[in-house]
Amino acid sequence: MTMGHRTRPTAASQFAPADLLQGILVVSSFGFWAVMLGLMPVLAFRVWLVG
Repeated sequence: MTMGHRTRPTAASQFAPADLLQGILVVSSFGFWAVMLGLMPVLAFRVWLVG
């Protein structure tokens, strides 16, 4: 999990802020869809119970 930081000390400077922002967006969107997919069966079950 070191991603070659030990052999290439300049690897940290290669990460641009845009790449970091894109990674944050990917993780946040993945979390959003995980929450949505997790809540969808619960909401459907509650609607089915009420109906």
